[in-house]
Amino acid sequence: MKKALFLVLFLAFAVFSYAVDLPNRSVFIEGTASVPAHRTFFLDNFRMEAGALGFNVANNRNEAGFIYSFNVQNFTDDYDPSIRFIILVTLVHRESGMEMVSFGWPFAELDDMYEHNQFVFYKAAVLIPSLSDDEINELIELAAQAATPDFRWRNKWIYLRASFDYPITFYQLLPEGLLGGAAVYDPSDKDKLFQKLDHIVYPMPGGTVGLEFQLLDFLSLEFNFQFTMGDTRDNMFFNMAAGAELKFPLKMFNNFIVQPYGTFVYPLSVSPIFLEFPEFFIGGGLQFAVKGGSSGAFFVDVNYLMALDSFGQTIMNNPWKDFPTPAGIQYNRFVIGIGVGYKLGFLDR
Repeated sequence: MKKALFLVLFLAFAVFSYAVDLPNRSVFIEGTASVPAHRTFFLDNFRMEAGALGFNVANNRNEAGFIYSFNVQNFTDDYDPSIRFIILVTLVHRESGMEMVSFGWPFAELDDMYEHNQFVFYKAAVLIPSLSDDEINELIELAAQAATPDFRWRNKWIYLRASFDYPITFYQLLPEGLLGGAAVYDPSDKDKLFQKLDHIVYPMPGGTVGLEFQLLDFLSLEFNFQFTMGDTRDNMFFNMAAGAELKFPLKMFNNFIVQPYGTFVYPLSVSPIFLEFPEFFIGGGLQFAVKGGSSGAFFVDVNYLMALDSFGQTIMNNPWKDFPTPAGIQYNRFVIGIGVGYKLGFLDR
């Protein structure tokens, strides 16, 4: 069984084949071939097949509604050594010049095509619709619009953002006031006992909701509310903060954008385990977003957050009653976070 090689490009039309004699069903058949006998063979056979199927075969190219073109070339099939030629077929709407379909049919000998000529012709001619020329032009315009990438999802004035976050908070132990730089102790203890401390790594789930305003094509500003569960001693505590992000959308791909951003975070609640806590945090991140419908996007967010010394220290109260010195344990606090979410856009820019 011979294998067909198809490259079919359907651009605007469903299959309309039930009307017979409308003017727009006229077709002009033309072709070229490296072997003159091939051109004569297919011209004669396709004209015969067109008439048998009820099409009006035009003798003048400018009078036809559609142009049926073919080109016969030498061809080698890696899987079937008997294949020597291929006929490439295209169907074009003459008035607009739009190519409706294009495909290829390989064959070994010309005589083999007697049983396939009708199918090869019909494969393209079936797309000739029973519509008026005005309706055809309207469909072509719609097809052109459909072929244009839809960028509405990434060009909204406002986005409502919601995400599930998983920040990992690192508390790097600092040596200030600690015995040997790493332990709490009781200076009055004659046995010189102490409690050794270490760094703390604290991953807990959370979430973010916010509004993003796309001020320019390359600049967005987001205001959000963030929360995470727990602190280093009480998992029932909720850490809450207000944040602002300055984003720079990079729209290099049709269905994918990257947004590097800088962020500023103001804590709204501070756990009672802290004697001192930074007033602000700064950081940055990357948001990777893919098209999620015509009005929104799914995204993955990775970020880094830290507190500068000028924003205040991170000092936890000492919970070890037997080793009360120092009263506060100082840490360097920073956060590495990842989040997944969706943002829904409103108002096209």
